[in-house]
Amino acid sequence: MQLEEAVAVARNSRWLSQHDRRVQHLICSRMRLVNLPKNRTLFDIEDSASEIYCIVSGCAVITVPHPVQGMLHAHVMLAGRWFGEPAALGKRPRIMSVVARRPTELLALSQTAIIDLLKTEPSLNWVFFNLMAWNVEEYLLHAVDLMIVDPRIRLCSRLLTFGGRLLNYLPPGPVSIPLTQEELAAASNMSRSTVFHLLGELVSLGICELGYREVRILDMARLATIVDEASTG
Repeated sequence: MQLEEAVAVARNSRWLSQHDRRVQHLICSRMRLVNLPKNRTLFDIEDSASEIYCIVSGCAVITVPHPVQGMLHAHVMLAGRWFGEPAALGKRPRIMSVVARRPTELLALSQTAIIDLLKTEPSLNWVFFNLMAWNVEEYLLHAVDLMIVDPRIRLCSRLLTFGGRLLNYLPPGPVSIPLTQEELAAASNMSRSTVFHLLGELVSLGICELGYREVRILDMARLATIVDEASTG
């Protein structure tokens, strides 16, 4: 991918597309293109944080430490997803690791460039606060998912969250989630046999499709309807 194509993806991402062209230019003109081969780690827990990122192609998985279950895949990030800003802007070590599940390209914006931007354009502070707000909303959805008691509804909600839904946004689909059934089960606090059975139901309904080390959501709207009907029923 050429830099111009990568910048177009970043400009049209859910976060940056909300801001005017001038703001988009100020941020994107300072970014560099990074190529991450499949299974390569972008950064690990306790690494120093010097950049924030936007995925422009491929996908990556966030891995976090769990006090009982060890390392868990906590989230899937697809093209248009910005991340890494809490540690980079707060000048703190990373608290998660990010690994490419497929060959992945990212745009990187350095901490130094951000500081320079904020010195010359103080109004951009709220733009980066807005990015943190987008990501906090996404992380909260993961917590809410795990509070759902019914296994079927919990799995459906987990798939939606991994697929990129937000409180007022649902990706059009189809969406590919690059997790094995075992990884999905661990990330949903469910047994592998339960996840295998429930995925079979979703496949029979034509909502999902199983691939090699991935689950493809064919119909995001029908999957969301299952969760919505349970909440209003």
